[in-house]
Amino acid sequence: METRQIRGLGELRPAGRVGRRTLLRGAAGGVVAAAGVVGAGTLTGCGLNRDGALGDGTGEITVWTWPDNDRMFLQTIPSFERRYPRIKVRVQGFSGTFNSKLLGALVSGTGPDVAMVEITNVSNFKSKPGFVDLSRKPFGAAAMAGKYADFSWKYVADDRSGRIFALPKNTGPGGMFYRRDLFEAAGLPTSPADVHAAMRDWPTFVSTGRKLAVKGERWLLDDPGQLVAVLRNQAGVSYFDASGTPQLDSDVVANALEFAVGLQKDGLLAPDMSSQERGAAINEGAIATFFSGNWFGGLLKAQYAPKSAGKWGVALAPATDGVSAFNYGGDFIGVLQASTNQLAAWEFVRWVTQDPVSLAAMYGRDLYPAWKPAWKSDWINKPDPYYANENVNTVFSEVSATMRPPVTNPNDALASTALSNAVNDVVHGVRRVRAALRKAQDDLEDKIS
Repeated sequence: METRQIRGLGELRPAGRVGRRTLLRGAAGGVVAAAGVVGAGTLTGCGLNRDGALGDGTGEITVWTWPDNDRMFLQTIPSFERRYPRIKVRVQGFSGTFNSKLLGALVSGTGPDVAMVEITNVSNFKSKPGFVDLSRKPFGAAAMAGKYADFSWKYVADDRSGRIFALPKNTGPGGMFYRRDLFEAAGLPTSPADVHAAMRDWPTFVSTGRKLAVKGERWLLDDPGQLVAVLRNQAGVSYFDASGTPQLDSDVVANALEFAVGLQKDGLLAPDMSSQERGAAINEGAIATFFSGNWFGGLLKAQYAPKSAGKWGVALAPATDGVSAFNYGGDFIGVLQASTNQLAAWEFVRWVTQDPVSLAAMYGRDLYPAWKPAWKSDWINKPDPYYANENVNTVFSEVSATMRPPVTNPNDALASTALSNAVNDVVHGVRRVRAALRKAQDDLEDKIS
């Protein structure tokens, strides 16, 4: 199979068979917990916005999110409660209907005090009214810009108006998760630095990785859509260019999809599997490498391969023109204009995204903080027995620091779906690469015109 260095531009959104929300989603539910009072001297001033009010920094606030994230809040709110004992927090998790429910609330001027937004839909929510502009007084979020991961700040801040609609909560710095035991059995290096040296770019990834594959039994990697997303992201190609023109049929995307098809023809790419089959393949070591955000480790530990501690490692991904970094996931959190208790809501948003107790709990569930001061903390820089005592933050902090900001567009979610459909068409032999991407481009243009 011919391998080529993939060139271009891109930001990555979870798509295809792997998605953190999809895999962690549980039944919808709600929790109620207490939290506390605004610290002395933190926020002053009063006034009204279009619909809600600043309030006095005390009382009850409601937070909307999705399942699993609500359970994480349930674990961390007691710490918030001890610090701010005069704020009560009611958390509600909605499964499946979350985005439409939140959009409806924004349109009607109702809803919670605080809402989470996932990266796939962040540009859509950013473009709509309904969230408080956190750049304005008394919030002053613009002064915090340099303390969040640079690329994540691009999602929340408007370069032209200066509006900041939310704060970044966690990101998805990406790497190559690999089975150390399979590498060792194939006579390949197992330490992260040596693995990356042996697979420094995509051609060497393929040539070296052939030693790991066994026809029909073991595959080098999984998920063509995920691979296309990584290559596009490394190359710097977003769904839309700066002028708002879709780029689904660009040469970069086409070359990435051709690359994935070549791996499929060579038997290096795992076939379609049910979720149960895929979970069994991961647990049994039938897939040697995975490209994902650091949250994938939480799935390995808790769901896919909990008994495989010590058999896994994380290395920088093979590079596209020298770029190994890619982002795969991320969440954001903001205050709604309809809130009548915006000061209390703001304290919760700040605490969730900045407080060491909150961030350490989040990282304990393999979610990577967007707050840069946390990257050097002891609790994030320690050996992890699951990865043979590797400090995986060595990889993820480098990725976070070097990730390039994407071009964002309110129609990114539509583009993500269109591209995912094109990849599926190609993989299943419905259309050839160029025809599938042209159809995706045309379909997207029809929807946004």
